[in-house]
Amino acid sequence: MVEMIAFSNNYKKFPKTDCGYCGNTSCITALRRYSLGEIPLSDCIYFRSGSLKEEDFPQSPPVVYTWFSKPGINLIAPCAVDPKRTAMDIVLAQTEYQKYGFFDMVTADKIFYLYIPGLGFSSYLGIARLELEGRSVEGFTNGQVFVRLALDRHDVFWQLSRFVRLLWGAVN
Repeated sequence: MVEMIAFSNNYKKFPKTDCGYCGNTSCITALRRYSLGEIPLSDCIYFRSGSLKEEDFPQSPPVVYTWFSKPGINLIAPCAVDPKRTAMDIVLAQTEYQKYGFFDMVTADKIFYLYIPGLGFSSYLGIARLELEGRSVEGFTNGQVFVRLALDRHDVFWQLSRFVRLLWGAVN
């Protein structure tokens, strides 16, 4: 996850004004496009004015994700923590369809920070965790999701649905 750490460190130094002067919808979009080699940082007014210097923002390679299995449900079984409950391991999509990763943890963290109880992020590691009503859902930037301590199979899918809708709300 070295690439995610480099991206996150660059974002911390970015102006975060989302002025749109560079032609992007937000500063994070501009930084992503820069990381992919699609735009120069000189498009940003802060770099043009000299307030920020391009050499302070290393162009890290885009994050490359490793998939441990094919997309789909890998496991629905009794939970290891509580055998009376249900767990699920699922991969949501192939990475070739996800230019910036399946979930955008950096943007989600900025949008939802402190607003949703039980929801926590590690943008450095690319992980989000939702703990509500005694259930646990962990999602990774690459689209892998673990649901733990669900009441039954129907509850597994309800928890997955709630988690995915919440994180997709952060797509910019």
